[in-house]
Parts: sequence; structure tokens; C-alpha cells
Amino acid sequence: MDLKTEVLIIGGGATGAGIARDLALRGIPSLLVEKGDFTSGASGRNQGLLHSGARYAVTDPEAARECISENRILRRIAPHCIEPTEGLFVSLPEDGPEYRSDFIRACGKAGIDALPLSPREALALEPRLNSRIIGAVQVPDGAVDPFMLVVENARDAESRGTRFLIHTEVTGLIRDGLRIAGARVRDRITGEAYAIAATWVINATGAWANLILGMVGLKIGLALSKGSMLITNTRLSERVLNRCRPPSSGDIIVPNDTVSILGTTSLRAEDLEHYTVTPEEVTFLVDELSRMIPDVKGERFTRAYAGVRPLLQLGEACDDRAISRGFALIDHGSCDGIEGLVTITGGKLMTYRLMAERTVDFLCERMGLHVPCLTHVQRLPGAGLGNALKDRLLHLRRQTPAARGEILCDCELVPREAVDAILREGKVRELQDILHRTRLAKGTCQGGFCVYRLLGLLNELRKAEGSGGSNVVLRGFLEERWKGIRPVLWGTSLKEEELIESIYKGLFNLAPEEPGRPGGGEA
Repeated sequence: MDLKTEVLIIGGGATGAGIARDLALRGIPSLLVEKGDFTSGASGRNQGLLHSGARYAVTDPEAARECISENRILRRIAPHCIEPTEGLFVSLPEDGPEYRSDFIRACGKAGIDALPLSPREALALEPRLNSRIIGAVQVPDGAVDPFMLVVENARDAESRGTRFLIHTEVTGLIRDGLRIAGARVRDRITGEAYAIAATWVINATGAWANLILGMVGLKIGLALSKGSMLITNTRLSERVLNRCRPPSSGDIIVPNDTVSILGTTSLRAEDLEHYTVTPEEVTFLVDELSRMIPDVKGERFTRAYAGVRPLLQLGEACDDRAISRGFALIDHGSCDGIEGLVTITGGKLMTYRLMAERTVDFLCERMGLHVPCLTHVQRLPGAGLGNALKDRLLHLRRQTPAARGEILCDCELVPREAVDAILREGKVRELQDILHRTRLAKGTCQGGFCVYRLLGLLNELRKAEGSGGSNVVLRGFLEERWKGIRPVLWGTSLKEEELIESIYKGLFNLAPEEPGRPGGGEA
């Protein structure tokens, strides 16, 4: 099964999906391949922050201006993916007043609204703040659902003719002399291998950019920075909270639906596929962020996770936080003499649309096309429908008990009908694909009480057979989930994990595989 397209996009994160949508709106055929599901990389492993750009106003003004511009655009085109919480940059006594003055001036120069607040005004807005604060600055930060944002971009592109191949890995680039003419790929589920011919190949793989470039002997300067984050059991604040000091680790709390996300660290990553959150990082984040909200120390954490940022490294920076959060579009024809290959990397979730626009502008110029970008004015398909927490609660409250139907996830109020709708589309291929498209398993129990319900549904519909059976899928999910729970396993979390372990071992006979015993605890 060999395929052909005008533009082949490698990478199904925000940038790749954004490029696919931009191309589709300009009438340019494209096909996107992703080795996992959408948001499998950094696009699904961030804090979900709708950046105002204020964090970079002092140290990286260009990135700050890009962020505030995209902030305003996303509020228009994707309001259903955003909670406009606003944000506070909080000064503690040890931060001093000097940086706050520089911060307010820098925000003004970058075009970011920055309103100084007295300690009393800040505490009135966020009563759980440290009472010792000496001041705060209000900025237009917010929260964004990165999973929904990426899937919505892909859905719009697909409705306009774009084709997406998830769980499809690039195994090599096809060269025709000094031009890249496509890629060889392999379906990671069926094992089928085939070729995709293309006039242009876009490398939008983020931290994996050099893995793709290495297939033709190329490399760019990337610093891979691991950022670890913690998820709380409750929502600690109504606004995004930042420390008003130079960018550093452990300085932000983002309210996200019913929880808060605490972050982040910045450590150099060596292995893109295998990395963990260490106990030292957890202790550091708890200690540091409790300075801003003392209640952090008594909070229950449901999960820890990490993502790897691709930072463009033009020099030798000793601290990853000193490296710009800007992005680069690299034409390997002009830089390396290999035509037809373009890399777009760096940047942030916040600037995905701008990165896509610059990439497609470049392609149009090379193709001799004069078609303007529309992604800054064309709203995403679900805009205006509303699906925030309050909308879900209101929807359930208005229904009679008999009309509510089956709820698969009690923590996040995910009804069976939502999963049925996804399955009817016939595009998901693994359990995680469903989780990425709903809030199932994102709540307090982290899937402990809802995933087996989901697998019962999949088994009933004969959707789990191709993955080795429900128990194999369930074991894989629990092992992956354990990676995020283990770093925060104390107190109430430990008790809950013991309960879940007894359920899966006692009711489902799901025990670890033993040497010499094929299948382990298969029921």
C-alpha cells in the first residue's frame, strides 16, 4: 500500500496538527504520520498554560510578544479549549520589589496588560496565597486543554481532505539525488510497511527532530530539557499563580478543570523514550511551591509526569532556562543542500499556530502560491459548543436520572455515550487513544475504577481482541499509570493504591507475570 501526497507531515503534536489544518484551509493536500497518538510527546505533557508571555517579558521579549499575540488569537478561535482564569505574578519577601518593577515595565513594552495589586487585593482574589506576600501583578494568563486543541485542529483538517495515520512510524526518508522524495513507514499495530511519496516533507517531531534528520545524516542544535510536574487532587486556586522573579524551577501553579498542575523542573534529558520523575524533583516542587501556597504541603497528589522540551541551542548555555523559547524554521535545501525537507522545532504549545503559519507561508512561497493564512480568523469546529466542567455539571443536572445513561468515569463525569461516539468514528486504535479524547482516567482515581469499565465496553463490542485481549491491555495501562503514581505514593494515595491493587489482583486475578509461567495472572 504505497501512498502519495503533496506534503508529508511527520509528528502529530500541536505543531504538526496545526500545519495540517493550515495547509487544508489553503487547499494544499497533505498527509500526517504519527508514531503514537496525537499529543504523545510534549504537546500532551505540559502544564496546559495559556501563556500571556509575561514569564518571558524580561528575559525573552520576542517570545513574550509571540505569546500574547497567540493568546488573543486562541481566545477567539478556540474558546471551548480555554478557561480564561487570568493570572497573578506574586512577590514574596525574598523576591524583593525590584524585579516586580522591571517586570511591569517589560510587560508594557511587550504589549501585555499588567495590573499591579496590593497584598490585600491579591489575597482577596486568592485567599490561599501566603499571607506574607508583598505584592502581585495581574496578567492575562489562562488554562488550555492541549488534547482537545490538537484533536480539534486535526478534525478540522480531516474534514477538508487531510489524511492522518496514527501509530505509524517513519523508518526512513526516501532520497532522490539531492531531494527528499518521501518516507518509508511502518504501521506499529499491524506491522505493515509501505512508502509515502511527497513533494515536501515537514519534520514537526519536536524533541525527536534529530532522530528524523539522522536518517539522512543531518543534525541541528537542540537542548532536550525534561520538565516534571505534579497533579493535585483539588483545585488550589482560581487563577494561574507565578512567582514574580527571574524564570526558575518550581514557580507556577496552573488550575486545570478540577485540579491544579504544579511545575516545573528543568533538567537535561538524554533518553527521549525512558525518563522518570525523581523523588528529589517531587520534594523540590512541593517545598518551593508551598512558599507561594502553604496548603501545598498538605495536599494529596494524584500523579507526577514529565515532558521533554526541544530548546534551540545556538550557543553553550549552562542553564536550560537561559535558552530562548523561540522557534526556528529550517529549510535543509538552503542550509544543507537537501531539497524538499523542512524542520520546524522549538517554540511552545502557545505558539503552535504561528509556527504552522510560518511553515505553510514558506511552502506557499516555494510553490509559487499566493494563498493567505486563515487559521487566525477561522474558528475551530467545536468553538461555541462549550464543554468545560460547569457545562458538564449543568448538562447532568438538567437530565433526569433515567435519561443520564451509564457513567463510565465518576471522577470526571464521562458518560458512555461520549465513548460510543468516539468508537463509532472508527479512528481510535488503542486504549490511550480514547483517554486522549475524553477526560476518562484523568480524575482522582487516575483510571483505577473506570478503565476496567471501559475495557468491559470494548470487550462487549469486540474492540480489544486485536491488542491481545482485555487483560493484556489492562495490564499495560496499569503499568504505565504506575510510573506517574509511584513518585507521589504516600498518605491517602498509598491507601488508595493498596485498594486498587487488591481489586485488580483479587477480582481480576491480574498479577505480574512470573518467570516460567506464560501469561502470568491471565484470567
